[in-house]
Amino acid sequence: MKISRTTCRAFRMPLKQAFSSARVTMTHREMVLVEIETESGERGTGWCTTAGVGAASVQALIVGYLAPMLTGADPRNTEQLWQRLWMECHAAGPAGITTLAVSAIDIALWDLKAKLAGEPLHRMLGGARQSVEVYASAINLHLSQDELVDQVRQQRAEGYKSFKLKVGRQGLDEDRDRCLAVREVIGPECILMLDANQKWTLGDAILRTRKLRDADPLFIEEPLLSDTIAGHAKLRDTTGVAVAAGEQLCNRYEFWNYVSAGAIDFLQPDVWKVGGITEFLKIAALGAAAGIPVSPHGATEISVHLAAALPNALHVENIFGLNLFDFGATASPLEIKDGRYTPGTEPGHGVVLDLDAMAPHELPVGQPIERQPLYKNVN
Repeated sequence: MKISRTTCRAFRMPLKQAFSSARVTMTHREMVLVEIETESGERGTGWCTTAGVGAASVQALIVGYLAPMLTGADPRNTEQLWQRLWMECHAAGPAGITTLAVSAIDIALWDLKAKLAGEPLHRMLGGARQSVEVYASAINLHLSQDELVDQVRQQRAEGYKSFKLKVGRQGLDEDRDRCLAVREVIGPECILMLDANQKWTLGDAILRTRKLRDADPLFIEEPLLSDTIAGHAKLRDTTGVAVAAGEQLCNRYEFWNYVSAGAIDFLQPDVWKVGGITEFLKIAALGAAAGIPVSPHGATEISVHLAAALPNALHVENIFGLNLFDFGATASPLEIKDGRYTPGTEPGHGVVLDLDAMAPHELPVGQPIERQPLYKNVN
């Protein structure tokens, strides 16, 4: 069993509407697609996505450096190939563009490996449960309070029982009022999570998080820059509010730095950013050893398999507008019913990409990309 060909394409998909969080305004979702084929014709598909920056760089790294390393290798040796690819990239940086590239390849390898075994990915990875809880998430800071409440009310009507809101408004009490309004809609039995997208300084975060305690949040996500590990530890100790982080972290060592510093209560690895499934499993094991649950960030279509496979996975995030169906990469949405998803039994991850719909948005190789800056209010 040998790999005969690895292909890679990059896309810049326009969102149906622009979204704003505490720090960014997003108009597009970028996606890098990898397909790995064996000499006998079996195929595995993987991908990574970004908030709108970097897909062309990831594609160049894969096409120019990583894909040639796969030719002739046995695709079932996922650990061996992961180590080879990650170490090859390490001098260029053990995180970021490099782990995005490795992620797309690794997901394709695991898809192929599961198909060769005739097993769905979630069972191939462990099969810990039959279904997983999915929570409603959205980039909704730009909405008025009434619009926000209407959004959550609709999500509640669709059967969701857990919700995540963006916080980071300028007014000191504005976030608190919005969160209390949502809490009134969902009631005390539902779970509420809050996400500040790294906007605050430590002093500001302590002040604002204390005010947000009235909404009874499960956790505050990314209250500070992900680089300030000691600050996260200080915040959770000072406010008594649990801290979640991980979407900006890119390997097990970065997660270990948080765990060893007592700075985190929920691990949020993004399978597209940490180096794929192979590294995600190690991060989940790290959390299990520390008694910390895993709350996968985004990547809904792969995260449902990971959460179904792992005993310490808490739930899966469905970011409205940013899942593959909502930004036009697949023709069919995940069948989420009453806030839960049951993975299928087809071999592999089961995701069928709509390449015809994606084709008009393929990035031209080596050309400048017309876009607006992603980050706002940066001095």
